[in-house]
Amino acid sequence: MTDNLSILETALAIRPHLSQLLGTEEAGEQMRQELDQLLKQAQAGEAIEDSIWELLTDTRATRNWVTQFQQTNATQKGLNPLAGDISPISAREFKCPQCDYTWSRDRIGRPTPLCPNHPNQNVPLEPA
Repeated sequence: MTDNLSILETALAIRPHLSQLLGTEEAGEQMRQELDQLLKQAQAGEAIEDSIWELLTDTRATRNWVTQFQQTNATQKGLNPLAGDISPISAREFKCPQCDYTWSRDRIGRPTPLCPNHPNQNVPLEPA
């Protein structure tokens, strides 16, 4: 089994999926009402987590969903580092050869634009 907070989190997460998991709107609504009643009791301070767990694992479809949700949650906890290379880049400056406009590249791979002060002439910026 799992801890009480995880059971409550799982119960809240499964609610929108009950009709699809159980095959009919009526069955989903019935389980949703039972689950809501148990969640109210838990919110009132009653130790009702075992009953919630039994309800969530009562059918094969909900049991499979709960198992998958629990496994996904277990792997997602902890620190997730930022994607990609987060080292600083040298912000290379470019300037227009015809005016005083300067532009700094803020990330690697960003293409150097044309000078916005000369829209009809397509003046490329040059390294400063």
